[in-house]
Amino acid sequence: MKMLKNKWFFLLLNLFLATLFFLITAPSYNLFNYINQLFYLAYFYLVVALLMWVIRGGFFDGITYSFRRFADRVSRNRDYLDDWETKKLPSQTVNNEVLKFFFFQGVFLSSGLLGLLVVYYQG
Repeated sequence: MKMLKNKWFFLLLNLFLATLFFLITAPSYNLFNYINQLFYLAYFYLVVALLMWVIRGGFFDGITYSFRRFADRVSRNRDYLDDWETKKLPSQTVNNEVLKFFFFQGVFLSSGLLGLLVVYYQG
């Protein structure tokens, strides 16, 4: 987790990765294709962050608990050492620092993307 604290370094690394993907995969080198590559990277971070946010909110806890209980009831080979009631629920496994990291990367890459879109449509 200490590595995730340097979010500005990762922001620069993500911009470098977007540029590298642009240079490797772009059919022509123009601003439009660079904006597309930045979009793919930025919205990957936002989708992962939103998914983690929904999980942290406890949306899947009831479903997970019900499936564990059902599997325990219908299992023919019960494992008496496996206590399904004390296992962590999905909302307890999401780290808040990682969630903040993904939101930070997604928001700043998206704001850079919007800035480039303004430049693209002005010219």
